[in-house]
Amino acid sequence: MRAPLQDDEAARLAALHDAQVLYTPAEDDFDDIALLASEICGTPVGLVTFVDRDRQWVKAAIGVDRDRAGGELPYCFRVVRAQELMEVPDTGAATPALAGRQVRFYAGAPIVLDGIHSIGTVCVIDQRPRELTEEQRRALRSLARHASVQLELRRYARHAGQIVDRLRQLDRMKDSFLASVSHELRTPLSSIRGYLEMLLDGEFDAETAHRFLTVMQRNSDRLLRLIDDLLTVARLSDEGVELSLTEIDLAGLARQITRSCRPLAEHREVQLRDRGAGSVPARADAKRLSQALNHLIVNAIKFTAAGGEISVTTTAGAEPEVVITDTGVGIPADELPHVFDRFFRSAAADTMATPGPGLGLAIVRSIIDAHHGSIHVESELGIGTTVRITLPKP
Repeated sequence: MRAPLQDDEAARLAALHDAQVLYTPAEDDFDDIALLASEICGTPVGLVTFVDRDRQWVKAAIGVDRDRAGGELPYCFRVVRAQELMEVPDTGAATPALAGRQVRFYAGAPIVLDGIHSIGTVCVIDQRPRELTEEQRRALRSLARHASVQLELRRYARHAGQIVDRLRQLDRMKDSFLASVSHELRTPLSSIRGYLEMLLDGEFDAETAHRFLTVMQRNSDRLLRLIDDLLTVARLSDEGVELSLTEIDLAGLARQITRSCRPLAEHREVQLRDRGAGSVPARADAKRLSQALNHLIVNAIKFTAAGGEISVTTTAGAEPEVVITDTGVGIPADELPHVFDRFFRSAAADTMATPGPGLGLAIVRSIIDAHHGSIHVESELGIGTTVRITLPKP
């Protein structure tokens, strides 16, 4: 027999599974609830059950073997459906069985989470017809509420533990960020200062002086990019991304960014191919989207070894889409959920001494989110990475 569906069945099942109680070992707290229900109601059997989509599972059982008490007591499904105490004084001819016992009497109260989702029952069973007193009914409801509180407390404790873990992770990321930014600032500043001192202390021919100034300019540009990224992240936190939307050719934009990144790819001996065909109309902020695509392509180049290949494919399909695929180092599975976190730097970035405070992908994600688009990353360590950007159809 299938559990009767509620109007919010999906939400009910989500609450049940979030409680993480299904198919767990016996526990004293729930055994005590079943025992009290049995003793207060004067029945040989007391149960704490939970109702999944199409089956009933027994968490605690007094008077019967818990492992044999599973099955489908139709009354538990009805209690969950009605979200109120149900009492059957005499089941009559339609007598179900529970672990070999005939069920002639049943009474159950719903276990409710969040005040709205009925996920199980505290129930009592007897092999002979009977009726509960009003005091016993109140006690049965109270025990069901106690079971709900147990689950709520465990859920809060679990979520609090997750929050603590996340705070610890953020604290580690903060320390890493401060160290990274300090390094990112000191390295170009030290270079600029060193070349300035040489220019001030010595006389150099025009060609040498120009070479020194070129290095200084490159390092000052690096500093400006870092400061721009930091200011962008701060602005995103406070205001979100402001867009100036226009009709654009997504394929043409991707082609333009690919062309501008090709010198860097050639310098690193990486093949960078544009596989877009024709025109792909989209509605987007060309400047912001260019910033996102440029970062993704440059990132792919940085993490692809000489002889590797990167392809940028643009398609219209159901929605405008850009797919950037590389044959680079790949991303470990445990790092994939964090690649869009602010200040997150992969192990590969540290191993390869790739500069950057770990803000680029967070900015990319914010830009795509502001477009109401989606971005997904698939990667296999040592094989490569695919980044898929989808924008709403114009």
